[in-house]
Amino acid sequence: MTKSKKSYTHEDDLPVLGVEPYFELIQTSSSSDTNREDAKLGLMLLWLSDYVLDVADNELAPFGITESKLDLLLLLTLHEDRRATPSALAQRLGITRASATSMLDWLEKRNLVVRNHSKEDRRKVYVSLTDEGRAFITKVLPTYWSSCASNLIDLEPDERKVFEKLVSKLLKSIQRKLKVER
Repeated sequence: MTKSKKSYTHEDDLPVLGVEPYFELIQTSSSSDTNREDAKLGLMLLWLSDYVLDVADNELAPFGITESKLDLLLLLTLHEDRRATPSALAQRLGITRASATSMLDWLEKRNLVVRNHSKEDRRKVYVSLTDEGRAFITKVLPTYWSSCASNLIDLEPDERKVFEKLVSKLLKSIQRKLKVER
């Protein structure tokens, strides 16, 4: 969903600062063993990830879904041949079980997923896509992939190749750090 747009007066607006004031703050507040240039790039990477999610959420808003909820549906789509538990979904998505439960409640209310109890152990619950969920994914994915592609529109083909190599390397590093994989 798009971020709520509240009406503020002009004097309520915070000025755009750019990266330099943050870099100055990094200089004065980071520990001596922190590479400050890396901290600056890491901060810019965090900003980039926020903006990329905002772009996706804006594009998905007409469908009434956020990127994080769509991510859960994509995971179910790609693992449709397996039985997925809410805790396995939470672990794979890197979210709490409570967050996964909240998302599943939302998706289930819209008849996109269904939770079924195991026949062998009634305490165990499995999540699967409904036919409506599959149809929804089919309808939404072209817009989603277009949104993903739009983030790279200003990169030249050779820059895209370098960017892909760097992002792949960073993904592997962060996945090792967090002990998670997609």
